[in-house]
Amino acid sequence: MDKYFETGKQIIKKLNTAGYEAYFVGGYVRDKLLNIISDDIDITTNALPQEVTDLFDNVKNTGAKYGSVTVLYDMFKFEVTTYRFDGDYLNNRHPEDVSFSLSLDDDLARRDFTMNAICLSLDDQIIDKFNGISDIQDKIIRTINNPLNRFEEDALRILRAIRFVSKLGFDIETNTLNAIKEKRDLLKNISIERIIVELDKIFRGKYLNKAIKYMNQAGVSSTLFGLEKGLKYLEDKTHDLYPLEIFTLCFILEEPDDIWKFSNKNMRLIRQVMNIQEVTKDSLYNKLLVYSNKLEPCLIANKINVVLGFDDQEELIRKIDKELPIKDVCDMKFKGQDIIWLSEMKRKSDIGVIVDELKYNVIMGYMKNDYEELKVYAMKRIKDFMKDDKDE
Repeated sequence: MDKYFETGKQIIKKLNTAGYEAYFVGGYVRDKLLNIISDDIDITTNALPQEVTDLFDNVKNTGAKYGSVTVLYDMFKFEVTTYRFDGDYLNNRHPEDVSFSLSLDDDLARRDFTMNAICLSLDDQIIDKFNGISDIQDKIIRTINNPLNRFEEDALRILRAIRFVSKLGFDIETNTLNAIKEKRDLLKNISIERIIVELDKIFRGKYLNKAIKYMNQAGVSSTLFGLEKGLKYLEDKTHDLYPLEIFTLCFILEEPDDIWKFSNKNMRLIRQVMNIQEVTKDSLYNKLLVYSNKLEPCLIANKINVVLGFDDQEELIRKIDKELPIKDVCDMKFKGQDIIWLSEMKRKSDIGVIVDELKYNVIMGYMKNDYEELKVYAMKRIKDFMKDDKDE
């Protein structure tokens, strides 16, 4: 039994008992019809947000401006939204205002695609005002009513259509596809953060290659600030790249716009992998490179190199990593702190030079990671530094 779904029924039953209409709607219903497990249940109702809040014990005001509240019930979350129709849209993304309605038809008519406008009642009755079931059976992605209007209202729907291609393998209906081609430049009005979220989902899809073909065919890739060459290259390639790796490959093939905003951690990783890829595309990995960059970034750079047609060096990388005598400076038997304890040297830059020399010798196998052996070398180098200081 799907406990999440059964709990959702309790939400609807309570709304119905209080005299309100309420239905499951959207992605959960679509996925249920496709026998796909989903963890995102939306409920639509003619109850106003405050009426929903009054009815349930634990409600979060997550989007009351748009008629939505989140009901927490038996450890599950449910977004409950009042029937509405939208006012004029701002910046091709959000409606300026919304008006609540008593009509389910009004609410369904404002939604994006026919397959996302199917309702399911408490007694398992289907309400399908826009032939969404037929489109699901035919594996078609089609907007509700005029596709030009749908994409003008919210340009992110362009990427959502492609995301459903990537997830489900469906085809985009001709009028909908033509509207995507005509309105693709509106994506430039969407925040880069939202674009990254949608692309991340697209890049994880089972039918990614089909989705990329649509992006290239419709010219969507040309609007994505430096991803076009990479997406055209990947269109017919078989690969197992993760989303961040796809972004990195695209940035290798075409200088990206500064507009891209990843977390500091991911941005550092992207730059690091790009540097490793440039150094290793025509050269072998070595001990110092693997030590300095660590195993995972090296493996990512190698994956990208393989997709780009360069030699696969995974076996070599793993062998080097396994045989490294140290993985980090803290693994050294003789460290900078030992230099401070055993000498009068205090200048951090000089200590750093000696430690780097010790580390290099150990990594390359010129010296063992042995306290006494490293100490002898370090003390000699300390004397050299002290002599140079006196000569000055």
